[in-house]
Amino acid sequence: MDLGERSVDLRSVISEAPSDTGNGTEADAVLLALPSRMPVVTYLNAEHAPFYRLILDVLLEQEARLGLHLPTAEVEQRVRQKLALLTEPVHVPDVPRLLESLFEWGNVDRIQNTHRKGTYQEYLRKDYLYQLTPTGAQVHQALTAIDAELGATGALQSSMLPEVLSALRELVGMITPKVDEGRGRNSTIPLTGAYASLQRIVNGFTQLSDNAKLFVQGLNRALELNTELTTEVFLAYKDVVVLYLRTFVLALTRYASPIAAEIGRAEAAGIIQLLPRLAAHEAAPSLHVPFQQVVAQDTEMLSRQWSGLRSWFFGEAGRPPVAQTLEDRAAEAVNRIVSTVRRLNEQRFRRLNRAADLLTLADWFAGTADPSARAALWRAAFGMHSVRHLGGVHAAESDLDLRPKASWWETPPVPVEARLRKQGPRAKTGRPSGVGDPSVVKRQLAVREARERAVADAAITTFTSRSPVLMSRLPALDDHELDVLLRCLNAVLSVQMDTERCRTACTPDGRLRITLRSLPADRGGRPRAVVRTSRGDIALEDFELTVIDLRNGDR
Repeated sequence: MDLGERSVDLRSVISEAPSDTGNGTEADAVLLALPSRMPVVTYLNAEHAPFYRLILDVLLEQEARLGLHLPTAEVEQRVRQKLALLTEPVHVPDVPRLLESLFEWGNVDRIQNTHRKGTYQEYLRKDYLYQLTPTGAQVHQALTAIDAELGATGALQSSMLPEVLSALRELVGMITPKVDEGRGRNSTIPLTGAYASLQRIVNGFTQLSDNAKLFVQGLNRALELNTELTTEVFLAYKDVVVLYLRTFVLALTRYASPIAAEIGRAEAAGIIQLLPRLAAHEAAPSLHVPFQQVVAQDTEMLSRQWSGLRSWFFGEAGRPPVAQTLEDRAAEAVNRIVSTVRRLNEQRFRRLNRAADLLTLADWFAGTADPSARAALWRAAFGMHSVRHLGGVHAAESDLDLRPKASWWETPPVPVEARLRKQGPRAKTGRPSGVGDPSVVKRQLAVREARERAVADAAITTFTSRSPVLMSRLPALDDHELDVLLRCLNAVLSVQMDTERCRTACTPDGRLRITLRSLPADRGGRPRAVVRTSRGDIALEDFELTVIDLRNGDR
């Protein structure tokens, strides 16, 4: 039986069962007897589902305070206290009956309340102490987490990026081999400190990735151009996007190159090869699981975490970096703001409703009895006039075909068969053409992408093979080499110069590391250079340019 058949049987059973919401109904017994059903989630579809969840909230709060059990009266009192905070009064159903249902479904556990009774009536009335079962607590915590995630909009903290950069630099400093001057050999790597720095980096980017996902989803569903939009909603959306552009996008543009450079240094220092040692150092023993298996699992987890960190700044085949994706989403949000402003202006300055216009036009058509007047109204409303160059069938001996260069306006109508004017062209008989095979197009696209990638690699090799090179010593550059040079200068000139009069940066895709060193001035001032290109000459100050391909390790 598949899931579809099972759902049909479930509905039929429910419809045939007695509709009693009481304690221990036959419908509940039938539902609990069904296979592959979780009774602990039955309350979600029950009649008083909000009150069931409120009771579970009370018991979960008691468990968080390390409390053991709550009597029925205490549960009801706390539920009423929560409902008292609402603006409107709410009718509370019978709480003992709700607790009884939760006990039958396995969400809560209970024991007999054996405390001293003050009256005879209290002694005769059954009273229980309730607490959450482990399964009920896990299910309710999972549902609470889902509610929190669905209600969250995401907040991208720009302060997270400098913290990650600082942790990366600490990690690189720890794993870089150092020579011990006293013993004449490499000092050992502090595995505990390296693991702590790695976890700081991973935890920061894990939180940043989750918030980025929520933020992008919030942008996508916050403003739909096909729905009615108020000015207040649009202004709130605009403020969020502008704040996002001012803080996170600027911080991402500023810290992307340094973080990508530190990731490259960490990989050059051997962080990938160090992951098994870190996993073995911090692996926790587990029962019935060999230690080597635990180390292998932790190593695989660390490798996935490092790959996720790397995907933020280094693109893969067919997938851009996450940082570039966030920048693209910001650009799309700006375009949506511009489109919405244009739409709001049209609504402000043109107070016409298209539906009302069509209704008015329909009234005019209904009130016009003359066919010619109706046709004139149609042409005036929609601008659709009759086709003047089409006519009826003419005699075969006519000489119309002897003037092929004559204008339509100066000749009689072209003959068109009546059936063709009424029904259009007849469809072809036979088997319809099949769907084309996209493999040929994919191969052509792959060949073109490989050709473009080879041209880009050759342009990059022009600089990496000559590095370090003076700008005045560069050869004549073609269009692709000029694009690489301008991209490198755009990235490196946005970085401040250090004490050695050098600027170091990486391209936004994290592939190239550029170092630009200023030359000392002579009596005539700073040396000048002229770079010959296919688009013209570029005159600028002479620098020493060093380009390193981090992807291939070329220099």
